Amino acid sequence: MTLRELSGRLLVVVGASGAGKDSVIAAWLASIDEATRPHRARRTITRPAHDASEDHEPVDAARFESLRAARAFAFHWDAHGLRYGVRHEALAPLVAGRWVVVNGSRAHLAELRAVAPGARVVEIEAAAVMRAARLGGRGREAGDAIVARLERVVASVEPDLRVVNDGPLDAAVATLDAWWRGLAQRGVDPERADARLRPRRA
Repeated sequence: MTLRELSGRLLVVVGASGAGKDSVIAAWLASIDEATRPHRARRTITRPAHDASEDHEPVDAARFESLRAARAFAFHWDAHGLRYGVRHEALAPLVAGRWVVVNGSRAHLAELRAVAPGARVVEIEAAAVMRAARLGGRGREAGDAIVARLERVVASVEPDLRVVNDGPLDAAVATLDAWWRGLAQRGVDPERADARLRPRRA
């Protein structure tokens, strides 16, 4: 089966820089029993290996381009001076009937939806002041780069679920988990032919 046919079990988490996407994803997955836990797709990124914010495949720009040219990625995008890709094999658990979650990009959802029309989109939100504190705390960028990230404007992504991550992390995780469990229990329509199957937005 193709990604198009299997994408109803693909969760794409997006959100502005500093919204806490990685933290929410990691805490959510850790709260689920291994037998039913969604698989987290490992991303290929032109970012050094010593960056511990997530378990990614670090490559340089030349290697990334060779992988892209060889069609190694199911989808890929550029953001904030970096290149991101998700290899086909990172999504292989979909074939076995598992759910897969990937940290995606708001600005490139159109391209992703073109190849994975059934993907469910979760947007993580947080207040600007909190995002600024988080960006400063992770120490990746200087002040000007942080300001640029905070001022970045992206068109509405029309998510299936919005999660506010301004308070305790457990609250955001609980919102995401309750929505996902309801979705999984109802079953999914991989190609989303029937709009009535779409979950209500929070």
